[in-house]
Amino acid sequence: MGQRFEEASASEMTDPMPHTDEPGPHRWDGPLPPRERSRRPTLALAVGAGVLVVGASGGAAALYQNGQATTTVHGLRLSGEELSAVSQQDLPARVHAITERFLDRKLRLLIGTAGDGVHASLRELGMGVDEAKIITEARRIGHSGSPMADLAVRWRAHRGGMAVPLPVTLGRGKALEYLTELKDQVDRSPSDAHLDLEHHTIALERSGYLLRAYDSLVALEYAARRLSSSGSLTSSDVELSVAEAQPRVRAADLRDVDVSTVLATWETRYSSAAIDNDRTYNLKVGADKLNGHILKPREVFSFNETVGDRTEKQGYRVAPVIQGGELIDGLAGGMCQIASTLHAAAFFAGLDIVRSTPHSRPSAYIPMGLDSTVVWPSVDLKLKNPYDFPVVLHYAVNQGSVKVELLGKARPYRAAYEREILSETAFGVEVRHDPTLAAGQKVIAQEGYPGYRIKRRRYLFTGKWQLDAKHDNQPKPEVPIAKKEWDIGYPATTQIIRVGTGSPKLPKKDPPPSHHIPAIPPSDKPFFYLVK
Repeated sequence: MGQRFEEASASEMTDPMPHTDEPGPHRWDGPLPPRERSRRPTLALAVGAGVLVVGASGGAAALYQNGQATTTVHGLRLSGEELSAVSQQDLPARVHAITERFLDRKLRLLIGTAGDGVHASLRELGMGVDEAKIITEARRIGHSGSPMADLAVRWRAHRGGMAVPLPVTLGRGKALEYLTELKDQVDRSPSDAHLDLEHHTIALERSGYLLRAYDSLVALEYAARRLSSSGSLTSSDVELSVAEAQPRVRAADLRDVDVSTVLATWETRYSSAAIDNDRTYNLKVGADKLNGHILKPREVFSFNETVGDRTEKQGYRVAPVIQGGELIDGLAGGMCQIASTLHAAAFFAGLDIVRSTPHSRPSAYIPMGLDSTVVWPSVDLKLKNPYDFPVVLHYAVNQGSVKVELLGKARPYRAAYEREILSETAFGVEVRHDPTLAAGQKVIAQEGYPGYRIKRRRYLFTGKWQLDAKHDNQPKPEVPIAKKEWDIGYPATTQIIRVGTGSPKLPKKDPPPSHHIPAIPPSDKPFFYLVK
């Protein structure tokens, strides 16, 4: 039976083989002679794609009748958006618009196991797109010059769509800069579960973490690779690398905590004047970090570890502090009053005083010998719970009062404080010339205070506390079960007088705020004692 081939329409192809009597390729309308059928290969014609492949005697000819490609292939997509039938002239602008919208998309950066996260656009994270590469690839798809291959690509794009690869890059410098700024925002210390003593509930614990910027940079690089391979945001979550720190106290640890009894309490006063507002603010910040803290049986408490560094980031302000025997402005002024109030309460609650350091001069808000200074990170207040039950710290700072209660079960004994002054040293006077003061003006920049060397003693007893008339009315407990004493020294505080050396025409300055410390009355020398 004869074999017949239909011609393509004129709009799809032109006839490259004119009729001629000369030997060579030509059309054949009738059946081929048997010999010709055995010598010539099969001819294939694709209609509608502008491709004609004709087998001829001695070889094959490939003809691509689509001409110069003027638009992208129908069905082409970039990042989920249409990129089909776009002219060569409009292609760069269209690609740029799509990639700009793509870079506006956001990733959620997961930080820690609690699922905390922040959102950031791909652009903020330092990601970019190689638009030139996309344009080159969009022009190549379906226009490679291989008729059969292009036909297959166009048919696949027409039927089901085809995605242009999206080459996503990551600028390491910009990404690292973003991660470093993020680290400053999200790094946090762990917080223990604690008793909400105002609402009688348990505040849950929270893990702490430190963001690892360089390890997280690797996670962003992997995310950029996934975007390049998928061409879209199949998942908007990227887990950053963090070092987690676990809390020491969990809510489950608080089920057996008893806060029905006040083991001991101590209260100190502070100035409510407007000039001392920053110091008052620091008192509240520090107390809030300690309120509800639980000291487990036999556990050692560290003030510095619990409160942490006293920085502006943690909310502290500049206020007067004692340094080297002088009052100066320093960050977190007032924290020593928070520590001293706790130290006095712990003293009478019978907690072990593992480490305490007195100020370089006595404080106005607490009896000499019961104060305890703290300096981050070197000078610490450490206490140990000697009981078989937890002890809970309860702070209250309001209306000019710092109050600490130590809560737990009833303690089996009472406590007494005894202070013996061993020696007293007069203070010196230092005159400093001040050119900012008018000539002849004098101001006391710092009041002098004597130095002391004392013995601090604590008695724990079950009986009564009485005065021993045989020994100059020294206090004496009945049936003492424990006694401990410390040697403490306070160097004399130099009185500093500023004398003006400036122009007599300078206006006179007001003297600095007074931080007067009352002198120790003779009745408290050489002994002073308290019983609680």
